Amino acid sequence: MSKRAPHDFHDRLTKAQPTLTRKMTRVAHYLSAHYRDAAFMTTRELAKAAGVSLATVVRFPMAIGYADFDALRDSVRSRVNFDLGGVERLKTLPAGRSAGAMLRRVIEADLESLRTLAASFSEEDLEEFTRLIQEARRVTILGFRYLSSAADYFAYSLSKIKAGVSAITRGDSTLSDRIQTMDGDDLVVVIAFARYPSDLVAAARRVHARGLRMIAITDSPMSPVAPLAETTLYVKTDMVEFVGSLSAPTALMNAIVSYLGIRLGKSAIRRLQALEESVTATGIYVPGKGSRPADALADLIGIAGKRARTR
Repeated sequence: MSKRAPHDFHDRLTKAQPTLTRKMTRVAHYLSAHYRDAAFMTTRELAKAAGVSLATVVRFPMAIGYADFDALRDSVRSRVNFDLGGVERLKTLPAGRSAGAMLRRVIEADLESLRTLAASFSEEDLEEFTRLIQEARRVTILGFRYLSSAADYFAYSLSKIKAGVSAITRGDSTLSDRIQTMDGDDLVVVIAFARYPSDLVAAARRVHARGLRMIAITDSPMSPVAPLAETTLYVKTDMVEFVGSLSAPTALMNAIVSYLGIRLGKSAIRRLQALEESVTATGIYVPGKGSRPADALADLIGIAGKRARTR
């Protein structure tokens, strides 16, 4: 399992985001999206790439807590070196628009996103994210537009092992009422990727303004929801042609649900068994072979227990 590189500049970008000037925000956006290129740029090259003045780039490191540009660049290079050990460059794919070529292109893009996630996630943040979900009495997941399916999927999966989980997938007139009636027993999970829906960002800001607990899954430290969340998990998404991929975010959600199941232990197994009895009694699924979720979780808990005892 991977841990975040020490002194990760992404953390500093997130913390400094609310205080940056408009021009410095342009530098921050460029660094977040193109840090592998920026790691080997001079101040003049970075200024040109970000479309700002040299003076802005010179002042930028101090604005996010570095002594000077060299210190910032060293931090970015450390991040690049940390990534390259586990992330392969996207392979060059055959030109052409055939169905097979497009499928290979999509698969390679998804594989790259998954490799990036595997190499860059913070184990500490993942632990904290899961703990907050476990301890919350009610969990509401917000995801709009093309991420509405991700919110529904995450809520559906979590609800199999934990009560009180729901999803909100549109910013209609009742959303404000839902947020207004939340209290200290609620936890809001925001799923937001560029381009960030304005109604989703507005909802996240309202949750934050009310002092409610909120965590996020997003794609960049420069995401507008990142500084609002108590804990944030970052996952890159690639857009092949015009279609956004959810492979890496879904993998992250699956890991959270599986790990939460291990943490909940017998209570999660009992809930899965009760749900299994219900679907059997009502004939929801076509009779046939297939693994039972409760049995799969019990096996997973057993494996985790054996590993813990051998450490």
